Amino acid sequence: MKILFINPAMEKYTRQVSFPLGMMSIATYLNTNGHNAKIIDRTIKTTDIRKELESFAPDIVGVSVFSLKSFTDAEKVSLAAKEYGAKVVWGGVFASLDAEFVFSNIDIDFISAGEGEITWLELCDTLEKGDDFRKVKGLVYKENGKVIHSGEREFADLSLLPPVDFTLVDTDKYLGPMYGCKKTALLYISKGCYGRCTFCFNAKFHKSCHRAKPVEIFLDEVRYLMKNHGVDCIYFADELFGTNKEEVHYLCNKFIESGLGFKWVAQTRAGYFSRDEYMLMKEAGCVAIDFGIESGSPSMLKTIKKNIPYDKIKETFEYCNDAGIISLANFIIGFPDETEEQFRETIEMAKSINSTQQTFFFFMPGPGSELYEKLVSEKKYTPPKTFREYTDIKFFYSPEPNFSRVPSKELKVVRAHFLWKGFSRKHFSDTARKYDIAKKDIEDVLRQFRGHDLKFAFNLFCTSVYEFSDIFLHAHCYPKILKKYNLK
Repeated sequence: MKILFINPAMEKYTRQVSFPLGMMSIATYLNTNGHNAKIIDRTIKTTDIRKELESFAPDIVGVSVFSLKSFTDAEKVSLAAKEYGAKVVWGGVFASLDAEFVFSNIDIDFISAGEGEITWLELCDTLEKGDDFRKVKGLVYKENGKVIHSGEREFADLSLLPPVDFTLVDTDKYLGPMYGCKKTALLYISKGCYGRCTFCFNAKFHKSCHRAKPVEIFLDEVRYLMKNHGVDCIYFADELFGTNKEEVHYLCNKFIESGLGFKWVAQTRAGYFSRDEYMLMKEAGCVAIDFGIESGSPSMLKTIKKNIPYDKIKETFEYCNDAGIISLANFIIGFPDETEEQFRETIEMAKSINSTQQTFFFFMPGPGSELYEKLVSEKKYTPPKTFREYTDIKFFYSPEPNFSRVPSKELKVVRAHFLWKGFSRKHFSDTARKYDIAKKDIEDVLRQFRGHDLKFAFNLFCTSVYEFSDIFLHAHCYPKILKKYNLK
């Protein structure tokens, strides 16, 4: 069968676009099993979808909804595909977790829920033979006005999936500068996380299960990107890099033994590794690590089930500094019923840890998370009913709806303060100067314009200017709020 996968355009771009890895993995798997799959990524270039359909003549069109900001284009391409006569299948985390919402807003044929490789192959084989699609697990469809789930799809054995075929996309368009590296690519070596954080979809989507692909397959992908596209850094898309010390040692030693010499960035949990592990990570090429601290309040960490050792958070960042690894501490503010005292504890934690940068995000209730279900069941939150309502949510710039006991303006000012502080501070090296990070970020954004069409460049430029202005305003124009929280 002929399958056309479409990654819909977003209304706003806040950063360099990254590989549509899930879509690429499914397309690769289908092509290695006798089908003909093609990818159109409209985040890179928006072409005439009707001409694309007529040119390729697909039997099935797969649409990935990765971002809430892509609903408008996802609807556009899906309707065009239906008009053409192809079957339309949506996939991705959102569609998997809120199928009722999707089917109430658009007439499509299926949702591929969860991981898609095996589901897609069985669906294509079934439709090609004219068999009953209801026997394919992992599908959601609508029949006689009811949304039907065909059965839960078990996780795939990642060792049975082939290395991703990067010729499916214009690879160079996804590579950008990061942390001193010229060409960074987004890849994964594992899926899922064993955590059960109440604000995250992981427990429902990944069943709190962490599984990894063979490191040899990952290194084959890295080797290809380095040889053919000059990639010098990998940003791990993994929800969790390194579940324990033994795994970290195994992976780092494999990276070193490969002789590839690539740099890498990952996200992992604070408090679980010693100085030795961070020294080994540095030796293996690690340049930066993202840590989700989420809250500086012990009571809030317990409430959200973060499950990190509170007393080891600060030493984690000291270990990173000792190893020469850039460290990013991420916090979430505005949790449901968060008190001013808990908010202050988070501020004090952010001030006290010696991380390279502290970043604050606003809490947003997302489908599939425990907090989302709780807020909806208690009638404290009414989810959007339409694509447009979801698209209009300003979750990057606004804490609204605010479920905490802290005023929204104070949440915005404190977030802006720490973002500006990180933007204007020196790097941790002895030779750095103030605003070096700011200069580097601006240069990286400008480089991202190269090779893209004018619409993408203009969109990214406008979003960057808006975000910069919003942060500057709130970081400098509310001295009373800054004083209240002992921020300068």
